Amino acid sequence: MQKQLRSKIVVVIFVCIVIMRYNLSEIADVFTGHTLREKVEHDPHGKFTLIQLKDLSITPSVIIKHPPFKISSPDVPQKQILRPGDILLLTKGSTNKALLYERQYEPALAVSAFTIIRLHKGQLEPAFLAWYINSTEAQEYFNMHRAGTTTLNLSKKAIDELSVPVPTLEKQALMMKLVNQYELYKGLAAEYENNIRLLVEHTLHNHLNEQ
Repeated sequence: MQKQLRSKIVVVIFVCIVIMRYNLSEIADVFTGHTLREKVEHDPHGKFTLIQLKDLSITPSVIIKHPPFKISSPDVPQKQILRPGDILLLTKGSTNKALLYERQYEPALAVSAFTIIRLHKGQLEPAFLAWYINSTEAQEYFNMHRAGTTTLNLSKKAIDELSVPVPTLEKQALMMKLVNQYELYKGLAAEYENNIRLLVEHTLHNHLNEQ
């Protein structure tokens, strides 16, 4: 009797700690970025900022490295105007990384080389999802699902069916705190390494210039 009770308790505890997983399409709207009908030219008085692949740096972190072009485009569906918390997933090429849009430029659009992921309310924090998409687990999934000969591409179906873990919001916050601390450490380590490199170069040049 006691042995059966202990077994039931173990089962209950196991069930409680299981993290639910959902296909991405179950927890977010997934759609293609803005399709351009002509060559992009910068218009300093344009209404929209246009985020393109060339504007991003993807190592070590995904960031917008310089101000994107501005364009005037009167026929933009309201849905395609970026909102804070949208995730821009690179779907073309061999690197399918995600950028979290946090009002870096407003109003803004993303070109069709990106798939826009707009989370439903309540289940998942955008920063957590962006981190997960850039994680080794999700990247390995993308590696198996790219297709194409000259240009690799992720299909809408493959993106929709990405299995996403959904821990509690409290656990997400705790995990993102750790991620942010790690990113801070990486930045400090890179700065330290650069300073050491400059010091060594300066010392070596001094030796070269000695009489």
